[in-house]
Amino acid sequence: MKLLNLGMGRHMNSQFYFINAFTKEKFKGNPAAIVFLREKRSEEWMKYLAKELNQPITAFISKENGNNYQLRWFTPTKEIDLCGHGTLGAAHILWSEGFSSSESTINFYTQSGLLQTELSEQQIILKFNLKESTQTEVTEKLKRVIDFHIKNAAWAEDRYILELENHDMVHNVMPNLDAIRELEGPGIIITSRGSDKYDFVSRYFAPKIGINEDYVTGSAHCALASYWSGLLNKKEFTAYQDSERGGEIKLKIKGEKVELIGDCVTLLKGHLYN
Repeated sequence: MKLLNLGMGRHMNSQFYFINAFTKEKFKGNPAAIVFLREKRSEEWMKYLAKELNQPITAFISKENGNNYQLRWFTPTKEIDLCGHGTLGAAHILWSEGFSSSESTINFYTQSGLLQTELSEQQIILKFNLKESTQTEVTEKLKRVIDFHIKNAAWAEDRYILELENHDMVHNVMPNLDAIRELEGPGIIITSRGSDKYDFVSRYFAPKIGINEDYVTGSAHCALASYWSGLLNKKEFTAYQDSERGGEIKLKIKGEKVELIGDCVTLLKGHLYN
């Protein structure tokens, strides 16, 4: 892979990695670029690099002290406040590359507040705030999003959840991206009860932030956990995001927090020139 030269210096400093999150298999799950910064970089520089790398998310890590880090996430078009698979990838790199002890919790300071991650039996546990969902009317605007019948709709703090009748509908849905752009929030979740080993399945579409369909979305599952807890009367789930690449997430609701549990694999690593 060609090294990126984004400045005038000659020595290598920041390291970058390509990972696949919420999967044990390469080329599955959700891809991300993880950049470990060795020196302070401007927001403009991070935006340019995220656009250049052109991944669903580029996560930037900078060390504070001990196991404390700053973490920011950028799509190819903008910075976002919360990203599950970018956080999972960041934790995976810090542990697998020896930056942090695998026996210690990693604290990420982000625009969404403090996020904590732990490693348990080689699986990464993300501790995020639960996004409470409340049932809402199926409006004409929501009906424009998809051609299938919408069984239920909910608003989950910053995005809509649309429940369909079955997994086949979720798998086959082809949403109207222009209609999604007219709605509040960064994107829209489409979901149904699962089959076989999955409690529920979902897909996530976010054209407003440059991602027509996200492959596996941690932040969406912070809302889905709340939504399906009320319907299924349970606190632990195995979920599947039925995108082209697919990914599995285990979920546990603990008070106002939800634990997202998943795997991660590294594909590439290298350096960025100064």
